[in-house]
Amino acid sequence: MKKFLIFIFSLSSCLDNTISYDFLNVDQNSFEKAKHLEMTFFSDGIKNFVLNTDNMQSFNNYALKKDYSQICIGDSILNDFNFFYLLKDTLRSVSIFSDSVLIKNFNNIGDSIFEIHSDELINYINEEIVELTNNVKLKNYENFILETDKLFWNTEKKKLLSYDSVKIKSEDKIIYGCGFYSDHDFENYKIFNISGVIDFESD
Repeated sequence: MKKFLIFIFSLSSCLDNTISYDFLNVDQNSFEKAKHLEMTFFSDGIKNFVLNTDNMQSFNNYALKKDYSQICIGDSILNDFNFFYLLKDTLRSVSIFSDSVLIKNFNNIGDSIFEIHSDELINYINEEIVELTNNVKLKNYENFILETDKLFWNTEKKKLLSYDSVKIKSEDKIIYGCGFYSDHDFENYKIFNISGVIDFESD
């Protein structure tokens, strides 16, 4: 029998968040497990973003094996993003979303700012940083498209960061590089270590 549950999920920058999903038995490794998950996050009574995924598991004291040895952007950017705490070798409480993850982010008047697809998402519980991994594709309302295999989102600072190889497609060009940093509105973004640019011919 399916059981349906609505409860409060914690991201420190959001309030009054709601989640609905098909509740599953919890196994030995996780304290929450769900399928067909849809989560709506609100901030100050305004819809902030919606997350959809097929699978979710939450863990206490989870050991994430990470290799940050190939980071291709400078320390000043990492400091601004609050990235360095992720480099600490420690156990963390996390929720891991997998199998077709979709995030839709909205502005204060309810318009979509961007959406992100990825294979996996890690939410660091009680922190403000979300990590999206594998086949990450971000698209905003102006058809700005970012493709990478690793993207971090600071939901409190409203910043996006990738230290991995990136492909950026805009209306007039495609840019290849390693490292990307942007605000939510994509009015101020930086692409690092550019390795190639393809300009589209205009009519």
